[in-house]
Amino acid sequence: MNPGDLKLLELLTVDDAAGTLHFAHRRMLLFDADAMGMLRKELIETLGLDRVRRILTRFGYACGYRDALTSREVGDWPSLAEWWAAGPRLHTLEGVVTVRVLRAQIDQATGRFDVEAEWHNSYEAEQHHTHIGPSDAPVCWTLTGYASGHSTAVFGREVFYYEPECVGKGDGHCRVIGQAADTADPKVRALQDDYRVENIGAELGRVLEALDQQAKALAQQQAKVSALESQLSSLREALQDPHGGAELVGTSAAFHQVLRLVERVAPSDATVLLRIGSLKHFLLPRPRPPQHPPPPAPPPPGLLRAAPRAARLSLVLDRRRRMG
Repeated sequence: MNPGDLKLLELLTVDDAAGTLHFAHRRMLLFDADAMGMLRKELIETLGLDRVRRILTRFGYACGYRDALTSREVGDWPSLAEWWAAGPRLHTLEGVVTVRVLRAQIDQATGRFDVEAEWHNSYEAEQHHTHIGPSDAPVCWTLTGYASGHSTAVFGREVFYYEPECVGKGDGHCRVIGQAADTADPKVRALQDDYRVENIGAELGRVLEALDQQAKALAQQQAKVSALESQLSSLREALQDPHGGAELVGTSAAFHQVLRLVERVAPSDATVLLRIGSLKHFLLPRPRPPQHPPPPAPPPPGLLRAAPRAARLSLVLDRRRRMG
């Protein structure tokens, strides 16, 4: 059987009454690409990019591995290379990506596996760019996982793929290289951690605990800020009120030092710069009441009694001078 002869509708069995779609004995599903992109975005926002990259890579690996086993059942492949070539063909028929194989050297006897291919119209690069934006690293995680899983099932030994070029990071097309896991290529060896299953429950618990601790710390900081703002507001009101100093309440040594300094300069006419943290306040001299001349001293009591008699005596003398 030639991989190029594979046709999508011939591979699928649709049961309208049961609402199922099968590829051989495996149930298949159809998903909207944008919905997958939105799921990807939410996963990244929730779990972080690196963790989601590993999860989606392993998801793609499982899909590719299962496709390889199923394609072996539906086709009579004359060679290992033909069986392997069914993988890129299935990837294309499933609407995931168009594959153009540049080289494929697969020899199970010698343990040689060396594949290079170009990917065009990658749904994953498209969705990543749409929902998350441009990346500085390759983003076709499920695609490389699929290629790794399919090739591993066919070759009988671990095979890993990586992307030297990816549309998701601005390249003109996606290019992948696949090699056996025991190769000397350090890039391939570094990929082994991506396929190691994580204890996501324990990790998620640690993340939630860390978030809870951060939330508590933030609440404590907010409480401190609110207390400082309240003290600052009270201090401003007290400084505006000539008699408000006695109403200030504080426990810190710095607070009482400020009060002592304010009390020292309060009687003077000097303008004082008061610094509280990063805030600066000018204390202007308190306006003095207007100055009035002192009232005259009251006359002696005897003078008040003698005043009428002196006035009458002066009047009599004055009349006598005029008559004489």
